[in-house]
Amino acid sequence: MRCLSCDRELTDYESTKKSIFSGDYVQLCQWCLQDTDCIALGNPALMTDADDDLLDLLEDNAVDFDDWRNDSED
Repeated sequence: MRCLSCDRELTDYESTKKSIFSGDYVQLCQWCLQDTDCIALGNPALMTDADDDLLDLLEDNAVDFDDWRNDSED
């Protein structure tokens, strides 16, 4: 499954994220999801260290999108 916004392949964790209001799958990577007002929860059992690290970096505004996207596509 790919992000509807940037077309990046979603992680297993990202692909399980659903809006807490509608219950619909959001189909956005964490980077693109942060730019919305949507609150979404995924299956924490599928979260990897990479998912967790990205969430930490996004909270600290310590990652550049282009660098992160290029690294994740290698």
